Amino acid sequence: MKLRRSIRMPLGFLAGILLIWRADPTLLSFCTGAAVIFFGEMIRFVSAGTLKKHKGVISQNGIYAYTRNPLYIGSFLLGTGACIMSRDILFPVLFFVLYIPIYNRVIESEEKFLLKKNGEEYRQYLEKVPRIFPRELNITYIFSETSAAGAFNNREWKTLLGIAFLLVVMTAKMIY
Repeated sequence: MKLRRSIRMPLGFLAGILLIWRADPTLLSFCTGAAVIFFGEMIRFVSAGTLKKHKGVISQNGIYAYTRNPLYIGSFLLGTGACIMSRDILFPVLFFVLYIPIYNRVIESEEKFLLKKNGEEYRQYLEKVPRIFPRELNITYIFSETSAAGAFNNREWKTLLGIAFLLVVMTAKMIY
């Protein structure tokens, strides 16, 4: 899992640089992309605010009661929003070709690790909760299980800073 993490982060930064360099946003692409980015970040924030990282427990409450990988769903939407915002044909092709297989492998690796670590409890969770697409959602319950302090403790502020940087740079590119 560490090797994949070490590849994912540099690829993400390289993709971000490529996106910014090639981007040619318009007001419409900026606003549409920003809406998708904000929706993705809302999912990530709720996920990070529910996740009990490094506590030795499997998060099964809040959004994790409906999907096992909400952080990756949110990240996918962030990337999709950036693609829309950029108005570049190359970046979306690279994003979709790379993101799906890379994160599919990451998810499989994490599931094997968690199954080995948590045994039957995690096996039951795998059977009960879909990997990606939730069958239902109870928004009130999801938000009631979310802690803003938890999201910040889980370093979601770094994603917020990245989004702010992207919005500032894209605004500048749009204006100049």
